[in-house]
Amino acid sequence: MQAATEGPRERPRHPLALAIRASTRSELAVIGLVLFFYVLVSVALAISLAGHAAAVQMQVTGLGLGLMYVVCIWHSARVMGARRTAAFFVLAGVVTFFAEYMGSNYDWFFGAYEYTDVLGPRLGGVPVLVIVVWGVILYSAYMLIDWLMGLGGVQRGTTWLGRIGWSALIALATGVLLSAWDLMVDPFAVSRVWEDVLGWTPWWWWSGGSYLPELAVWRGSGGIPVSNFAGWVGVPFFIAFVFTLVFRRPDRVTGRLVNAVPLLIYGYLYFTFVGGLLVMDWYDPGLGQAALIGTFTMGPILVMGVLKLAKDYWTPAETPASSEAHAPRP
Repeated sequence: MQAATEGPRERPRHPLALAIRASTRSELAVIGLVLFFYVLVSVALAISLAGHAAAVQMQVTGLGLGLMYVVCIWHSARVMGARRTAAFFVLAGVVTFFAEYMGSNYDWFFGAYEYTDVLGPRLGGVPVLVIVVWGVILYSAYMLIDWLMGLGGVQRGTTWLGRIGWSALIALATGVLLSAWDLMVDPFAVSRVWEDVLGWTPWWWWSGGSYLPELAVWRGSGGIPVSNFAGWVGVPFFIAFVFTLVFRRPDRVTGRLVNAVPLLIYGYLYFTFVGGLLVMDWYDPGLGQAALIGTFTMGPILVMGVLKLAKDYWTPAETPASSEAHAPRP
């Protein structure tokens, strides 16, 4: 007697659909909020480019930074837990404030520069907003590396020497990602366009430097010292090294869509500032160089992040073996 014909086999769900379904409402809400700011910056960029109105893009540029800081803290608490979140952001806040205080008052770490009142309240000459920005870029870069490598917070090395070496590698990668972003931010902030268009003057370099020496600045000397970028590698290196060696433990949440949030934040920082530079390039053509440099320094890690998303959530093609396995039996 012939066996009853099997009913139609249910089509497997798309991996991305399954990932969205497995996410909590709060996770989806945060991801949606970050994506909304991408849209907001895109609209501001379109308005600025169409009307040659740099002020629109420049004013929107920092609008999401405070929000991104909150998102970083939320993400850290979700993935690493409250204690390690407190350890990370307290360590980052204390070290970056010390570095900025010594830098702006005694020319340590970065070079001879000075902040103004335009960035808001200052503590010891250091704007509070600067410490917030440090936290955003530092956390997003650190966790982006963890996500790209699929580490899930797992420490490597069976001995203290091995753990020290592993922590140093993670810390070096973090510092390089931060310095890649600052290759755009410093030209953006010290450009004369800020004063000409908005009357804003965030900071300036007293003696300038060899990076983009022909940059039209509003005060001080043109160009940015190379020591600044050494500081942008060294300061986050120390923070990431200490945190990885002493505090890092396996993540509480892995393999979820929410783990890609640091990629979205790092991408937002790139998109926002490269857009601002392109708009400001209308007034000072030299700023286009900073946008190009930033694209080729931040771009590779962002492309790798997009490739990882595609790998994780793009439906794989069936192999002949798997096709035969799914074929209905006679």
